[in-house]
Amino acid sequence: MARSASSGLADGTAGAPGQDPSLKVVLATEHHLDGVSKVELARRHGLSRFQVARLLDEARDEGIVRIEIVDPAAEGRALGPLAEQLGVSSVTVAAPRPGESLREAIARGVGQQLHFHLREGGRLGVAWSRTLMHLPGLLGPLPPADVVQLVGSLSAAGYSTAQSSELVHALGRHSGGQVWALPTPLIVDSPQVAASLRAMEEVRTALDAADSLDVATVSIGAWSAGASTLWARLRADEQQRAHDAGVVAEICGILLDGSGAIWHSAMEDRVIGVRPDQLRRARVIAAAPAVGRPEAVVAAARSGLVDDIVLVPELADQVAALLE
Repeated sequence: MARSASSGLADGTAGAPGQDPSLKVVLATEHHLDGVSKVELARRHGLSRFQVARLLDEARDEGIVRIEIVDPAAEGRALGPLAEQLGVSSVTVAAPRPGESLREAIARGVGQQLHFHLREGGRLGVAWSRTLMHLPGLLGPLPPADVVQLVGSLSAAGYSTAQSSELVHALGRHSGGQVWALPTPLIVDSPQVAASLRAMEEVRTALDAADSLDVATVSIGAWSAGASTLWARLRADEQQRAHDAGVVAEICGILLDGSGAIWHSAMEDRVIGVRPDQLRRARVIAAAPAVGRPEAVVAAARSGLVDDIVLVPELADQVAALLE
């Protein structure tokens, strides 16, 4: 995989955040080319993590930084223009190798991104999905880093909650760092039960650990049966209500409409997992397995929750066609 970025380094970083373009250039260069985390950038430059995230977003919006990912397995196909259209840092096509499933190919692409962006002493957030469960078998040793479970455990057809919990521990073994597991379901029956669980020390510390994520891996689910692990946890009337509200995608139990806006509902009070503001402060690598549902990818990109998207060639073509 090759990567190219375009940015010129100006002298000095003085000036008010958001007003001095040279600061954006410095931050973008250190983050995208040198792999410095947003947390470390904040420490180096005397900024808050929120300011760093905003300045990096502005640098991308203003064209200060342009990133292109080329996957040799996809015949060297450059998707820089698609990333620019989507407003994300990169789009990577992961073409399946012989004997490899679509989900395995995507997980391999996520793993490549993870090796590039995760640094020693960093903090990795992980959300289980039927795609990301393949990560441990495709990764070599990771840099020493802590691992945080982003959402409570869940099951899917053919998969158990035990497998969901095992992912964070398996990645912890790869990195050798501390593991913050979430010993709860993703969604519970009532807000009262959720509040009680969040008050437990081990749950509260895991949720708080997501405040300082450097990198996170998530999956983009389309809002339909079989395409979202959350879908089956909701009653039929809740599924329909979300559909009627225009929900097309789900990330870590966060529901998104076609514009990328978060759909707020009473269901949120029953979900135990990472908050949108916590994800936005991290470098988020998203697996996109929902072939035939390009609107989910577009919504995720527009939400500002993800930075890098990994998908298979067929879905990349569908996304490009939708954006025409």
